[in-house]
Amino acid sequence: MVTRFKGLGEMNPLQLRETTMDPDTRRLVRLEIAQRDNTDKMLDMLLGKKRAPDRKAWLEKKGNKAELL
Repeated sequence: MVTRFKGLGEMNPLQLRETTMDPDTRRLVRLEIAQRDNTDKMLDMLLGKKRAPDRKAWLEKKGNKAELL
């Protein structure tokens, strides 16, 4: 199951310990950006304030393309 939190303060202590603080279970993923031409626009859409409708539309259209390693 995947759960989304806006910030670490929304997590209960057990979730925080299991996902973020415990070196045996946490995972660091390196983000590499191959093309820089659209990066600013994409990050603004994904992280910007008042962009929830855009994010929802994007996830509905392309969310199934995510690959978890």
